[in-house]
Amino acid sequence: MERKVSKLSHGRIRRIAAEFRGDEAVELDILEVMLRIEDVARTRQEVDSLMVRLGIKSLQRAIAELCSKTGVRYPSYPLLLAYLEDRPETAKPDHEPSNVVNLPG
Repeated sequence: MERKVSKLSHGRIRRIAAEFRGDEAVELDILEVMLRIEDVARTRQEVDSLMVRLGIKSLQRAIAELCSKTGVRYPSYPLLLAYLEDRPETAKPDHEPSNVVNLPG
């Protein structure tokens, strides 16, 4: 007997759980208000999902910028963190960049 896959299936599901307290929670609330995210989300879960999507898109962009500036194809966590915290003295690659050309787009 074959199982039919529902047409509503959107593929792999990955859940991310995080708790923010204190200043980080306040900063997150401020970002949500600035983005007027409540205008497009009905539930707290939707708000969280939208914020995570924005965070992932921003992270992808930051990684692409770092790669183009340093020539590193896959930056390490410490390298990316230093870059995001605007610490140029520590935002240097751990190894020599490869001769890989990143094409735009």
